[in-house]
Amino acid sequence: SFLYLKYTNYVYSTNATIEILDKAQDSEMALPTAMTIFNRSMINLDNEIGKLSSYDLHEQNVSALKSNISFHSIGRVKSNRLHASEFFTDYIFNLKINPDTIVDPFFFNIEIKNGEMLIKKYDDEGDFIYETAFSELSTNSKKNSLPFELIINEIDPFELEEDLILRQIKFDNFRFTVEKYLDIIGFAQSFSRQNSYQSGSDQITISINYPNPLIAEEYITSLINLFDLDGIKDRQLEYKRTVDFVDERSVILEKEVDLIEIKKQEFKKLNKLTNIELDASKSIEQLSGYDYELFQSISQKDLLGFLKDELKENSRKMLPVNYGLSDQSINNLIYEYNILVNDRNRFLSSGAGLNNISVRNITAQIDDMYANILISIDNYESSLDLTIDNIKGKEKEFENFYKEIPKNEKILRSIERELEIKEALYLLLLQKKEEASINLAVVKPSIKLIETSRSSLLPVYPNKTVIIFSAIVLGFLLPALILSLWFYFDDKIHVKDDLTSLNIPVISEIPYDRNFNNNKRLLNDIKSSLRNPFIESIRMLNANLNLTLNFKQNESHTLLFTSSIKGEGKTIVSSSYAKVLSFTNKKVILLGADLRNPQIHKYLNIDKSTKGISDYIYTDKYNIKDLIIKDGDLDIILSGTIPPNPSELLKSQKFEDLLNKFKKEYDYIIIDSAPCLLVADTFEFSDLADSVIVVVRANHSSKYIKDFISDLKDKSIFDNFFLVLNGVGNSSAYGYKYGYQYGYQYGYNYGYGYGYSED
Repeated sequence: SFLYLKYTNYVYSTNATIEILDKAQDSEMALPTAMTIFNRSMINLDNEIGKLSSYDLHEQNVSALKSNISFHSIGRVKSNRLHASEFFTDYIFNLKINPDTIVDPFFFNIEIKNGEMLIKKYDDEGDFIYETAFSELSTNSKKNSLPFELIINEIDPFELEEDLILRQIKFDNFRFTVEKYLDIIGFAQSFSRQNSYQSGSDQITISINYPNPLIAEEYITSLINLFDLDGIKDRQLEYKRTVDFVDERSVILEKEVDLIEIKKQEFKKLNKLTNIELDASKSIEQLSGYDYELFQSISQKDLLGFLKDELKENSRKMLPVNYGLSDQSINNLIYEYNILVNDRNRFLSSGAGLNNISVRNITAQIDDMYANILISIDNYESSLDLTIDNIKGKEKEFENFYKEIPKNEKILRSIERELEIKEALYLLLLQKKEEASINLAVVKPSIKLIETSRSSLLPVYPNKTVIIFSAIVLGFLLPALILSLWFYFDDKIHVKDDLTSLNIPVISEIPYDRNFNNNKRLLNDIKSSLRNPFIESIRMLNANLNLTLNFKQNESHTLLFTSSIKGEGKTIVSSSYAKVLSFTNKKVILLGADLRNPQIHKYLNIDKSTKGISDYIYTDKYNIKDLIIKDGDLDIILSGTIPPNPSELLKSQKFEDLLNKFKKEYDYIIIDSAPCLLVADTFEFSDLADSVIVVVRANHSSKYIKDFISDLKDKSIFDNFFLVLNGVGNSSAYGYKYGYQYGYQYGYNYGYGYGYSED
């Protein structure tokens, strides 16, 4: 844990909070709604978060910051990602390539030593490509093919004390870098510090967990600025559409005004008119009032005509707003129509297709709103037509007042009235254009910065307290758990105490002998002068049998060695015991009675097919004396040819007569028999033996064979039943070595560093 905490890269949390401003509250034509009356936000935060997390926005940010170009310091154990300002104290770095076009990653290692610089290029797999050496800390000192220009003016004095300064510049795949930042950045609705949930909050928290806080803060700050600019552009679209609309219509009105002025000029010139005074002032005042109403109505109808021209086809584009119509319902419908068009454009720009359910819903709403606008325009136009007809009817009532007015005056008045209408409409459009231009230039921001990007003082990963505490706990629990599982699933017999529950004497513990077990030691290697632990344990076995059975002189003793399963070492123990007995001036014969899987021949280094007991019993053509093999003072008869019916041979009268014959000729008859758990061969002649020694092997024999051995005892199948634990010390996993178990000392000293007194 200490090494991990020392060399791992720490990760810090960087957060910033912004508030989305509701642009509906800024509109001059916005009428109070249920949402605004109860201070409910009309902002869809999911849409805003979707825009913040869009690939296009992050692509712009990575491109602006050149985030796929990274700087690193290389240490002996780990490397650290550096902000550009941390690369060197004072340096100049200029790219010669467009980082947005990088597809195959590569990197450069920079080695600085004794005022010289060596730059090596590697591919993404770390394979060396080329290197360029510079006699000074500038890449401009010689011609090179590097994709950048690097001039180092100053290095940290502490680093100058080092023999070698290592830096690295990585050029990553542009799209991969964008995806990487999309994976590590997070967006969520802000929660208040007092309440678990801040109802109606329009604030979004942006967070990044990153090893270098400066890089994370820079990325979040740049992302917020780009998001704000994107929102401002969306708001500017509406005003720009109004300016374009006014520009188109003002050109037409300007031409119409010029034509009317020319017509007036020509009429006055033709009729030589300079100044005409009206006779009936009172009638003129009343008529002026009707003229003004007629002027207003006709102006509104002309504006409706312009709007109808704009609405000839449903192109689902922004419509001009607040350009002079006095019918507020139409203005409100246009405003709501523009909001829907803007929302549809935002969905399409964020990657949604035309068949997207949200896009289809908004498109349907736009079409419905378009139809409502057309209906409202038709209704308003009908109302204007009715008003114009009424006003004209009133004007006819004053025709008697004009009987004495010259015809030229009427014509001139008609021309001037038409000119006034066009001039007023032209000025109105110019005014609205100026208003839209001002709004376009000074549009309000789309967000408000609540908290600037700020990193945590302590790393969020790794957590020192948790890791150290976990290491301490695991340091105690893991070994205990492993040992517990080990002992729980361990079903082997390991030590003498594992056999004490049987209440059967364990007369010896035989240490593990690697040479015997690997068939590298022969019986003739056992000498009377040998004092190794294995031979001493065989002597201890003989001593314990003498004490336990109280062997009498001039009597023959038949000892049967068996085991429960194969591989427990009965042949090793019986053969070694017979060899050791032969050193005591006793006549000893070793019989191989394991007719199924004989092993004695391995320790004599003779062929397995050598004739033996099975051949003697099965046929009458062999003399038993001819089958005896001499190994020093030890006589040995092998098992012989493996017969098809070993049990029948061993329970035969001929085998019994052979044993009775040997009892008259030998002091000890040592029988190596078959495992008694696997086959019944041993039980066929066990009653002919004076004692039965069952060999159990440590770290090999299963604890479940104790049930079998206990059953043998309970049924009194064997007389003088003893156990020998073989292979002690084969594994040190239990802290059990032969030298530990056999802490014996005799009253005499052999000079070999070991002696025995039974534990």
